[in-house]
Amino acid sequence: GMAFGGDDDSGPTIVANTEIWNGVSWTEVNNLNTARRALAGSGLQTAALAFGGANPSSTNKSETEVWNGTNWTEVNDLNQTRSAVGAAGASNTSSLAFGGDTGEAFSPEKFTGTESWNGSNWTEVNDLNTARSGLGGAGIITSALAFGGQSPASPPQTGKTEVWNGTNWTEDGDMNTARGSMASMGSSNLEALGAGGYTSGPVTAVTELWTGSNTPVG
Repeated sequence: GMAFGGDDDSGPTIVANTEIWNGVSWTEVNNLNTARRALAGSGLQTAALAFGGANPSSTNKSETEVWNGTNWTEVNDLNQTRSAVGAAGASNTSSLAFGGDTGEAFSPEKFTGTESWNGSNWTEVNDLNTARSGLGGAGIITSALAFGGQSPASPPQTGKTEVWNGTNWTEDGDMNTARGSMASMGSSNLEALGAGGYTSGPVTAVTELWTGSNTPVG
């Protein structure tokens, strides 16, 4: 696994630090070129992609960086600046970015846009059905899942789940617990995990498993 960017609780300070997990401990490696928070990531420990996010003044970013196992290299930006974006992808040459906050400073605007990364450029493709940020993402560029997040509704937390088939998003069964800013993972639109996050009440520790049906498992 890898961790990069984010808020350091000593300030808070936006950081560019990158750390790699070897199954036992974390090791610091070379930093991102652009420090930011609420960014998205996809890929592998030896071939990762970092994109979007926000700087210390909460201005959204479009920067994209490729990780080759040793260093981060800046490449072509997202078409839409945004933070708290959903992500899916198997490597640094094949990824999806979906949803997010597009407003500047403290006036966030929820977004439906989806972009596809081919290793060189981002291309706009078909939108999500529900605008939201802080959503979970899983899968690959041809088989992805988007779930949860904060929508423009009140309360903002949603459990909506959408399945990506490589061309379009289709709404499917909702999460049992509506929430945003959760940990998410999964290898396709047939299997995924969502854990923790912010609900309309307290922070939750609930974990849910998606099995490719319209009924998430709590």
